[in-house]
Amino acid sequence: MSIFEYDEEKHMRSERKEWREIGREEGLAEGENRVVQLMQKLMDAGKTEEMRRALSDPAYREQLYREYEL
Repeated sequence: MSIFEYDEEKHMRSERKEWREIGREEGLAEGENRVVQLMQKLMDAGKTEEMRRALSDPAYREQLYREYEL
């Protein structure tokens, strides 16, 4: 018998935690990229007021994401 005991439940918790962290990091990167794309489109169109509002108003930002198909 080994002196080490395998704790499957502990191992699975550890794996889930690691994968959640990876998913969180990927989600943050995707969200950041989406904001950058939106800001670039608004900047290219000269829509500075819309940029300001989008930065402070999440509902408006979501509306713009749909409008710009992001």
